[in-house]
Amino acid sequence: MVDAVISMDKIKAFWNSQVHNEEKWALNMKLLRAAGLFAGSIILMRKYGDLMAI
Repeated sequence: MVDAVISMDKIKAFWNSQVHNEEKWALNMKLLRAAGLFAGSIILMRKYGDLMAI
């Protein structure tokens, strides 16, 4: 069997370092909020954009 370049242990360690570190979690939460706002605004404009036109 071929050794995987990225093992599950490395993925779990990366996930835990991002979630359980307060400073990194704060930055990741800001990024998640920004991405959610961006996606939500796209969905809103696609569904109701014609109602907002003059």
